[in-house]
Amino acid sequence: MIARTADKVVAVILMAIGLLVAYDGLRLGAGWGLEGPKAGFFPLLMSVLVVGGCLVIIRQAVTGRSSVKGEKPFVLPGGLKPVLTVVLPALGMVILTEIIGLYLAAMIYLAAYIRLVGGFRWRTVLLVSIPIPLIFYWLFDKMFLIPMPMGMFGAQILRF
Repeated sequence: MIARTADKVVAVILMAIGLLVAYDGLRLGAGWGLEGPKAGFFPLLMSVLVVGGCLVIIRQAVTGRSSVKGEKPFVLPGGLKPVLTVVLPALGMVILTEIIGLYLAAMIYLAAYIRLVGGFRWRTVLLVSIPIPLIFYWLFDKMFLIPMPMGMFGAQILRF
């Protein structure tokens, strides 16, 4: 796939997401009330910016004024591996968050990423991957009283 085609495809996908967020922002109420902005105000504002940016990208790709000149490939040879090294573990963290919650998923994600991608020793892995999620748990759940996603089994696991 050439880069200009990829620009168009990604812009259309992001524009669809932006339009969905705009619809939901309007559904929630995007006005201004006595207490300040309503729930949909900022999502609608952000979605308008995203859709506007996507329209600019599509126009540039169609008219040939994008930063990519000619028929350059979207992914250069050997360029997919570094991208997948970031995307696949992040996708795994999202899936784990739905199952065991944000904090436990963060511990597993940090440990695996630091060890497998970074190649650090186990001591470093444990000194980073355990305290950071625990600090965020204490900060958000206990101090600010902002509950984070617990997943299907996270609440039961953290209860022990």
